[in-house]
Amino acid sequence: MAKNNLTAAEAVVDALIEEGVEVVFGMTGDTVLPLLDAMYHRKDEIRYVTARVETGATAMADTYSRTTGKIGCCLFHVGPSVANTILGAWSAQKDAVPLLVMSANMDTFRLDRNIWHEFDVMGVYSKFTKWQGQLAQAKDARRLMRNAFQAAKSGMPGVVHIDFPKDILPHPADVESTDLSLLGGAHSAATSNRPRPEAWAVTEAASLLKQAQKPLILAGRGVRWGGGAQQLVALAEAMTIPVITTEMGRGTMPEDHPLAGGLVGHFGHSAANGLLREADVVLGLGSRFLNVSTINWSMIAPDTKIIQVETDPLEIGKQYAVELGIHADSGVFLDDLCAEVGATGSAEIDEAHPRVKHVAELIADQHARYYDTDLDAVPIKPQRITKAIEEICDRDAIFVFGSGLHTQFAHGIQMRAPEQYNYSIGSGTMAWALPGAVGAKLAFPDRQVVVCIGDGDFGMNAQEIETSVRENAPIVVIVYNDCSFGALRVFQKQHYGGRFIGSHFGQTDHAKLAEAYGARGEKVENPADLKSALERAANADVTTVIDVMIDGWEPHYRVEEFAEFHKF
Repeated sequence: MAKNNLTAAEAVVDALIEEGVEVVFGMTGDTVLPLLDAMYHRKDEIRYVTARVETGATAMADTYSRTTGKIGCCLFHVGPSVANTILGAWSAQKDAVPLLVMSANMDTFRLDRNIWHEFDVMGVYSKFTKWQGQLAQAKDARRLMRNAFQAAKSGMPGVVHIDFPKDILPHPADVESTDLSLLGGAHSAATSNRPRPEAWAVTEAASLLKQAQKPLILAGRGVRWGGGAQQLVALAEAMTIPVITTEMGRGTMPEDHPLAGGLVGHFGHSAANGLLREADVVLGLGSRFLNVSTINWSMIAPDTKIIQVETDPLEIGKQYAVELGIHADSGVFLDDLCAEVGATGSAEIDEAHPRVKHVAELIADQHARYYDTDLDAVPIKPQRITKAIEEICDRDAIFVFGSGLHTQFAHGIQMRAPEQYNYSIGSGTMAWALPGAVGAKLAFPDRQVVVCIGDGDFGMNAQEIETSVRENAPIVVIVYNDCSFGALRVFQKQHYGGRFIGSHFGQTDHAKLAEAYGARGEKVENPADLKSALERAANADVTTVIDVMIDGWEPHYRVEEFAEFHKF
């Protein structure tokens, strides 16, 4: 299709293809039809996936981005449709995910007249997006798309939004104009978006780490988005420094590595939390030191020296006073720091080194306390599910976690690569994990995708099972079923004298529900049946829901620490 003879709708689709967007997730409506028709004519180059509800589409695009590192993209109809996207778009923004949300509005001459379906999408989206724009003339379509792509992926990534009035989309994008900037393409051929640290700051960071007795690296989203996982491991090995991670940094350090302390914070591991409390120097890499990963800023000692590396300079010192703040891309910073200390990636681990031994001791204690329960008990202990997953599922399986009581137990599953772990940590959004897994499977069709989800969360968006079946995106869904919003029920028991209200609901046969959507379903009540059910699910060529009846009162080994998180 000649680029000098395109409508605005065709120019938008052409821009998506040129940028490398392979899948658009969305909800169909009459205002989006010009864009969908343009995609139909390019269907060999770009795929459109209809979700069953808008929050499902945003979650699919979100996790597609998290796992691939590319810009996720979704498209929505006016009014109720785009209004339903707020939860999903906000969840992505909280986790700094590069997501392009496109909405198609009413005709321009109908706007601001309080007509049917009208919604203040620009006003609402301005509250939480990184950037947004509205197409005013068809000839500006390419410039607007170019701005959106750059905003989404530069600096601290984030959610961007473009609104397209329906009547502008069929108009020609290529017209004569004295504004020659409109002749430019929608895609910049090359951009340098990764700031390099000043040399003196790298030298100073190396000096602080070398002088420390108990140095620690806290790897966050900066390592993941900066592609710095290999450099992180090389640095840790060369300097024998333990590494812990935030949720968004999880997997950048393989959790079976001798220097891996695991996930830190409220939802994390005791080994990682212990290391953070003891550290005398902490190198934070795109971690932002948020309250979830520091348990309301209670774990870093006042005399601990902090080195904070962030792509957004406004994040430096926002939570803690720092010894050294560095505005840089974490991947580039790791390149330079590795060169500074001579980390080549070939260092051998000295298992007798005190810091290596200390990590091993903390991990062993953590493992023993996590599994200090009767794994053969009925109802099934959540730890038994973790054990079955680690025995049956692929080492490179991609995991998507829901929010709820089960999350603390599911986090016991080891992660070995950045794209393996996906969780809406910044928002704790429910109704996100199941559709998120569909997005991950469409991104990696040859990888196993496993969803660990509570029955409360699952019930909020179970209809996306049909999307996974329709789109031939088979996933394994493990429902931790205790017929309740378990975390709230536990709070009511412990802090409100067992006065239960609003935390229980009726039993649903999730296996039969899965079958109704064309998927497989199995109900598991005996722990001895769990592994075989998981094996069948892993080998199935269609989505399988395993409905596991769990002991919702099983105490987590970190239960006393959890109370600290809720002291706001």
